[in-house]
Amino acid sequence: MKNEFDELQSKWLKEKKDIENSPEVINKTLVSITAKKNSGIRFHYGNIAVLSITLIGIAAFFYFVAPVKETLSRIGVTLMLGGLLTRIVIEYISVLKSKKIDLIDSVLEATNNTITFHKFRKQIHGPVTIIIVALYSIGFYIITPEFSLYFSTWKMILIDASYIIGAIIFISFIRKSIKKEIKTLLEIIELRNKMVEETETV
Repeated sequence: MKNEFDELQSKWLKEKKDIENSPEVINKTLVSITAKKNSGIRFHYGNIAVLSITLIGIAAFFYFVAPVKETLSRIGVTLMLGGLLTRIVIEYISVLKSKKIDLIDSVLEATNNTITFHKFRKQIHGPVTIIIVALYSIGFYIITPEFSLYFSTWKMILIDASYIIGAIIFISFIRKSIKKEIKTLLEIIELRNKMVEETETV
């Protein structure tokens, strides 16, 4: 990453050598974008790890502990596992997209690519995630009729209530992620605008 930083800095300073205080401009911009890129990649890998463990745990539960027999229940399990698998794939795609942002490109191009990526992430945190959560919830609750054959009423109430609590916690996490993505997007747009202003003054 250091060589990438040095190469971009050299290229930017060569192209904009007449800009006053340009070393400070490029250092601030590149450090910020690089930090956000690396932090984002770690975040995506973390999501993949958590979601994968959850997927394996749920799959193991329905395979070894509570194998469902009813067709409707199996559809429910498929929706749950499918939702998790879809989100894992999306996170992996996000990693690939993030890694494709080439900081050796011109600073403005790299920044614009970063903005495009974060807009993609904003869509993922919005309608896509809502659809995944909705399908997962539908899957969970259509298993309930079969589970009610093996669990007492109070245990079913406890299971359903626990899911609601878990869903609230998960939704809160999603909202924080959305706010973080929007904040990052606005910060990068602000950096882009400053660079455009610097370029126009030359």
